[in-house]
Amino acid sequence: MQELKPLRDIIAGNLRILFVGTSPGPKSSRAEHYFAGGPNVFWRLLFESGLTPRRLTAQQDNEMIEYGYGLTDIVKKPTGIDRIRRLDTLSGADKLNRRMAKFRPRVAAFVGKKGWQIYNRTPRKQYGYGYQRTFKNTHLYLIPSSSGQSYRDTKYPEKLRWYKALHEYACGLGTPNSAPDQP
Repeated sequence: MQELKPLRDIIAGNLRILFVGTSPGPKSSRAEHYFAGGPNVFWRLLFESGLTPRRLTAQQDNEMIEYGYGLTDIVKKPTGIDRIRRLDTLSGADKLNRRMAKFRPRVAAFVGKKGWQIYNRTPRKQYGYGYQRTFKNTHLYLIPSSSGQSYRDTKYPEKLRWYKALHEYACGLGTPNSAPDQP
């Protein structure tokens, strides 16, 4: 059986949106690409929401940079979302904050509530989707998980509405460095 490895960040300076997954699933780890699980609708949502002009596949995840987007995970260790251990999450927020401070994405979009809860170190609190707050100059935004396992939380039409809202929000912010610094 192939060893599960973390996915490399797809990141550059001054991105429009850095998509933050929770943790690479086993299928994504084996494929060495983000959101590679069969029932995952991430790539479909990006296209249908207008975030990308064509429908990419997981194997084309490197092309996200061309659109001003990046990809990372808050927990780099590949695992199923229900198997993430507390030990795996303790340094996730600090490491993500360092990446955001270094690369300065305009928006960090957390793909799913679990990653947002890990980032905030508040596992039991409920959050609504949309803009949450600002870290330095990066707007932190929560969108529904694109995982096929997440349909009990949000159905596809609601997911699509939130991805469209993210697109409108990111477009409304202007160029990556146009807004004044936030505390």
